[in-house]
Amino acid sequence: MKLFLQEIGIEVIVFIAGLAGGITSLTTKPKNMTRSQQFLSVLAGGFTANYLTPLTGIWLNLSDNSLYGVAFLLGYSGLKAVELLMKRFHSNIEKEK
Repeated sequence: MKLFLQEIGIEVIVFIAGLAGGITSLTTKPKNMTRSQQFLSVLAGGFTANYLTPLTGIWLNLSDNSLYGVAFLLGYSGLKAVELLMKRFHSNIEKEK
């Protein structure tokens, strides 16, 4: 199973850290979210962490040991983290021009 997940681009430990962050973030979200909205929010946290943790680690010159904490934080912040990273990416592009 782990090999299959790695083949499709999912790093299990990072994904689980993101899911944990997503679950934790439910305490700060509106209480009137449906179960499906909660599930999708947690899942988005897992995928956000899975795909953005390596990129964030490279951008911030982080050690491998700190990436799991970053994965949790990205999972916790979910789509807000995507927005912030995109702003930083765009500002880096503008600086290069």
